[in-house]
Amino acid sequence: MRYAIFTDIHANLEALEAVLAKIDELAQEKPVEQVWFLGDLVGYGPNPNECIVKLRERTDTIIAGNHDWAAVGKIDLEDFSEAARVSAEWTATQLTEEHRTFLADLPERIEKGDFLLVHGSPYGPLWEYLTSEVLAERSFQQFTNRYCLVGHTHVPVIFLQPDTVANAPTRPLEADEALELLENSPLKATIETDAQIQDEADTEDDEDDETESMFTVRPAKRVGKGIEQVDNAHIDTQDIQTFIVDTTDAITELQQQLADDAPEDVLAAPSDSKASSLSATVSDEEVLAESDDHSKAAQREDIVEMQSDEQEEDEKAAVEEITPEETIQSAEERLNQEIEELLTLLGLSQSMIEVTNEMLVPPEGTWQTNEGYRAIINPGGVGQPRDGDPRAAFMIYDTEDGSFTFYRVPYAFEKTQKKIVEVGLPHYLATRLAYGR
Repeated sequence: MRYAIFTDIHANLEALEAVLAKIDELAQEKPVEQVWFLGDLVGYGPNPNECIVKLRERTDTIIAGNHDWAAVGKIDLEDFSEAARVSAEWTATQLTEEHRTFLADLPERIEKGDFLLVHGSPYGPLWEYLTSEVLAERSFQQFTNRYCLVGHTHVPVIFLQPDTVANAPTRPLEADEALELLENSPLKATIETDAQIQDEADTEDDEDDETESMFTVRPAKRVGKGIEQVDNAHIDTQDIQTFIVDTTDAITELQQQLADDAPEDVLAAPSDSKASSLSATVSDEEVLAESDDHSKAAQREDIVEMQSDEQEEDEKAAVEEITPEETIQSAEERLNQEIEELLTLLGLSQSMIEVTNEMLVPPEGTWQTNEGYRAIINPGGVGQPRDGDPRAAFMIYDTEDGSFTFYRVPYAFEKTQKKIVEVGLPHYLATRLAYGR
């Protein structure tokens, strides 16, 4: 049997139709018996109802994504970025009552023989982004199937682990190993005392909220406690494991912001300077209306009009200098820098556990799991890819030889972009489709 597997349609009808058409084409060569969908049918895109109808015509193996539940009020929108929140609220106004009930009733996970299907991860079915081997390590402990299929990141990836360590608890380092690691860590000066961290946090008033939150996950008290107990040759491994969980959770939160955060659409929002210019023009007109010297009034109107035209040209040039791609990259670089700082911290905690899995980037084509291994597999996104390739992604699993074949399909994203703008969703959601970001 063959199974077509995909995820993250995000109300992008053109992308969904392209994927289904490709599946039908492949089925002419060899039947594709089932379709499995891994969540986020709606959100971001302009055709939620149409996509629900189209997918339900093909399968009932559908799990919930965070955007699906957000659109029907099962998830608090406070943790969503502005663009994600706006699109969820808009989607809620568009859904039919039948489709609202359908989305609300979707399960968080489905088991199909050797497969576990979840949206985010086995550890965090709706929210966790699996983007590193450390995060995958704890997820491997949450399921016993050979395969776990996930979405959420919109990026194709495979995590591979030997069967010999399946479901084994994460191995913490021995006391002497952990202490040696801490003593040699370049972060030792940062994490030795609470006072040092608090002073640093208090003096950095210009830090943004996300950066400030990083101070709260630095394990000064926990690790400091271990350092103080060197004489007893003992370190609390439970505290270390708690630290690891806290740190990886913090990274997951920042990854969520990176994936969902929408930079301001510079093309859509009028600038303050333009508003000020308009205000100044109105003020001048009021003064001139009171003037008896009509010739001077006309002259001043000409000057104001010329200044306004020049200012509009300057603003237009400034906007054109910042391309949509640069806007997206700027937002990603800002959050990537914050994530990098936490990953540096995680570099310490990563060494405190034994990582038993390997992260792979799947080829566009066929891949097979090695005998004696199990895997967490993400086919990539259909309606909003984020790996730099704007083409819709899906994969087919063949039980005959145990192979996974990864596909990319071009679609008319320009049509989707036009719809996004027409219905009043943030322009950024249209822009990113062209860049696969």
